[in-house]
Amino acid sequence: MKKAFTQKDVAKFAGVSQAAVSRFVSGKGSLSEEVRNRILTAINLVDYKPDPIARNLSNRQSDIVAIVMANITNPWYPVVLELITRRLQTLGLQVLLFNATPPQTVDDLMPLVLRYRVRGVIITTASLSSKSAELCVHWGVPVVMFNRYATLGAGYSVSCDNIAAGRKVADEFHRIGAQEMAYIGGIPEVSNNRDRKRGFTERIAELRIRPPMISEKEYTYDWGYAATLALFKKNPAITAVFCADDEIATGAIDALRFALKKKVPEDVVLIGFDDHPIASRAAYQLTTVRQPVEEMIEQALDMLLNGNGEPELRLLEGEFIYRSSMPAPAA
Repeated sequence: MKKAFTQKDVAKFAGVSQAAVSRFVSGKGSLSEEVRNRILTAINLVDYKPDPIARNLSNRQSDIVAIVMANITNPWYPVVLELITRRLQTLGLQVLLFNATPPQTVDDLMPLVLRYRVRGVIITTASLSSKSAELCVHWGVPVVMFNRYATLGAGYSVSCDNIAAGRKVADEFHRIGAQEMAYIGGIPEVSNNRDRKRGFTERIAELRIRPPMISEKEYTYDWGYAATLALFKKNPAITAVFCADDEIATGAIDALRFALKKKVPEDVVLIGFDDHPIASRAAYQLTTVRQPVEEMIEQALDMLLNGNGEPELRLLEGEFIYRSSMPAPAA
């Protein structure tokens, strides 16, 4: 009979304490990246599985899909969560929500997520490391990154085509003759921010327009407000601003109107991204790129429930929604 390895065995092979392995498996407490990687390597080496998974995962599928978030306060993601939950319920599946609160990361949560014998995992606001992706594969649990992607050994991703959308924003600014532009980005290393900036800046270079000023940090209203003040202090001649999401854009509009006394769109035009509910409110009337959320959900669930295990990225086209912060093209 094959030996059932224990946390003690994992600790021995990893060269760490059993308490560290326990924290890793429970998802409680912080561990350094080095220790986490050593534990993951040891788990794969000895084929260790916590008891619930060892007993059930190999011969039974649950009806639970885990949704993992890391920034649930952004107004766009509760909308996404509601839509995913509603669609899963029509398929007879239930949702188990995990929210990684700093300093906890998605990688910290994954061992805990897997203890629940979930049928699959949808990660909506962060990327998964290759080590954690390998752990999911090891335990036979498919993972879809939603509105994100990364270069993984295995896994699925679905996202708006952010590069194409960024290029379209540059074309729109060029259409109205803007020369001094800025990009206010979110978290620099996140794929959607990186691609929105890339499409925008590459297209501007092709159009032989002066490179935009760039400032990146996080996806928050406060960041949009502060970044706008800092950028206009450096260059008061900016006339067009592309924001990496609508939350940033609302902060930017308020900074322009109330701190800098500029009119939108007469003095400065502005485009956001996502089309979350705040974008259409009377106070902002934000021109934005609408993500095809419902189609993204369908594609994510198709990969999650019907995928063949091969890594796959599906990109969907965003839709421009014109409101008063940026004039629409003439009919």
